[in-house]
Amino acid sequence: MKNLLFLIFTIISYPLSSQLTNGGVILEYPLSQGAVPETGITYFSNILHEHPQNTTALLKRSALYRAQGMNIEAEADLKLANLINPYSGLYVSQENRNSFFEKRSFGYDRKSKTDKSTFSKNYLLEDEYKRVLDSDHITPESKLLMESTIKFISMGDHRAAYQILESINELDTHTALCYDLLGVIALEEKQYDDAIKMFTYAIEIDNEFTIAYHNRAVAYKLMKNYEAAEIDFKKALSQRSDIAKIKFSKAKMFELKGDKNGAKHFYEDAMNVSNNYPEAGLNYSTLLKSAGEYTKAMIEINKLIEINPNKYENYYVRGGLYFIYGEYSNAVADFDTYLENHPDDHDVLFYRGLSQVLKGNSTQGCQDISDSIDNGHSKHADLYLYMCN
Repeated sequence: MKNLLFLIFTIISYPLSSQLTNGGVILEYPLSQGAVPETGITYFSNILHEHPQNTTALLKRSALYRAQGMNIEAEADLKLANLINPYSGLYVSQENRNSFFEKRSFGYDRKSKTDKSTFSKNYLLEDEYKRVLDSDHITPESKLLMESTIKFISMGDHRAAYQILESINELDTHTALCYDLLGVIALEEKQYDDAIKMFTYAIEIDNEFTIAYHNRAVAYKLMKNYEAAEIDFKKALSQRSDIAKIKFSKAKMFELKGDKNGAKHFYEDAMNVSNNYPEAGLNYSTLLKSAGEYTKAMIEINKLIEINPNKYENYYVRGGLYFIYGEYSNAVADFDTYLENHPDDHDVLFYRGLSQVLKGNSTQGCQDISDSIDNGHSKHADLYLYMCN
């Protein structure tokens, strides 16, 4: 176990990134760092003499042959690697990683905690991953590496996750999970075509892989290819109708299409599958509010606040409902709670100010409105000038 932990640390930190193979550790020979191609060719040739099925060594020797102008030899290695493992050439090359991970600094993610939480819940489907990881097809060593990959993805550290995935090059049933996770990384990086390609390979390897169908549907949805997304959502639900997150994702697709009734139906389904699904409940309440079903929306949002009083987005929705009802003191209280945790939301700041003015506290209310306009909320400038000057 200690050796495996040390290996993971080495993979994400060693200057010449290492890769697990059937024959031990392969070191890359990055030409940009002044390594000698002939030395690398000899090194990989020695590995292939003992392990002729090692596609990683074939691909790396191919690259070195090409750098030497030995195109025939390079092409032969590439064809052999693809024959052994048709998916061996899918990983992003060392030269292209900076463009693929353009939003990330090395080993560190600048996303907010909210973004990370949303990402994890939308794509990882943790309970289904656990089922796959606990299967007999995955060795304890690979399971440890896979779990580490999932944790890095959840943290937003895509480079570290990617390097661990590169290290898992055994041709086995668990390879489907590798490609699904590669697709998740591409999806979060907004590389939707690459994501669809990865999820498709995962499905080709394992056509019972519910997660890959769901994630490919999400990618299609984000590309506004709703017809293809619908096919994948139906397939995923035919395999696992008990996963609320699939219904939640499908509801969001209906919202994007402008089909509010379809969205409400699947949000309700998601909440029926999982009684404690705050994201579905929040979206459902917001949808009811926008449809003018205020009483029903108030009932639902109160349920959510009772279940999870620290989910501050719920107070924003309920504050808006109180504002509609003319209960301005209650609206101000809810907007206060929300703004304590989201101080940069200038839209809500404006509505708190307007609520203050309407309940008779013009001084504080006009200050809020003024601050919101100073920070970019300008669409109500005329109203501010009329009420406060």
